[in-house]
Amino acid sequence: MSAPGWYPDPTGKQGALRYWDGTAWQQQPAIAAEPAGNRLWLWFIVAMVVIGALVAAFMLRPNGLATTVEDTNSARPTGSQWNEVAPSETPTNEQDPGSGEIVDCPKNSFEDRSEISADGRMYGGGLSFVAPGGWSWEKQPIQMPWLYDHNSTIRVITTGWMSNLSVGEVKRSEGFKDPRGTATQLMGCLASSGLYFGFSGREDLTNQSFTLDGHGGWRMTANVRVDNQGSIEGDVVDIIVLDLGDPEKLAVFISCATINNEGNLKEVQKAVDSLRAG
Repeated sequence: MSAPGWYPDPTGKQGALRYWDGTAWQQQPAIAAEPAGNRLWLWFIVAMVVIGALVAAFMLRPNGLATTVEDTNSARPTGSQWNEVAPSETPTNEQDPGSGEIVDCPKNSFEDRSEISADGRMYGGGLSFVAPGGWSWEKQPIQMPWLYDHNSTIRVITTGWMSNLSVGEVKRSEGFKDPRGTATQLMGCLASSGLYFGFSGREDLTNQSFTLDGHGGWRMTANVRVDNQGSIEGDVVDIIVLDLGDPEKLAVFISCATINNEGNLKEVQKAVDSLRAG
């Protein structure tokens, strides 16, 4: 995952920068400054265009008055915000529409923490796993605004890159209807977020049903690649979504381990093997 720094505004606003603090984008973008002279000329040209348009509108209308026509076009689709096309049960390299582009994911939760219980496990969303040992793993939360009851830990791999483990839950009312569709949606949320600034591609490795402690769900694993981290190629992202019987929520486990980093991959695999419901 990407480290803190100034990057182009992810909303696509031209000439703007936004600060990524390692877990979230800052509230307000910083717009790149322009020379004062250029700014004055720009305002003068804009003023002349506006005045000319007003004069033309007044002269061309029979009564000399302009009328306003209601814009019936919406700037936002009115349909479902999610791609409900179900993924294949077999691995595929075909990418869904949210594989790299900025997608519309919920941003309502601030329930991010990093807590290890007395039994050495990290709990969240009805799931738990054994916290990895060693000084390299830190009790520092990752912000994922679509996860509630979110408990996570990170490991810095190198300057500008880190690995993480997370458990939490998503709300069905926010578009996460079933485990299979939710796994696909969350992969798109991750790949299109600031966590993977510099995204260059995605390769799906696992896309199949999954069962844990008698609870059915779905598992999706993919190589999420970036092109701005030097020798770092990206992460192996593993998403497990389980239906624990709650009509309003689905349980989620997310791990991000650095591609080709055998030590990190083994640490994360131990956490996956220790995953439990309850």
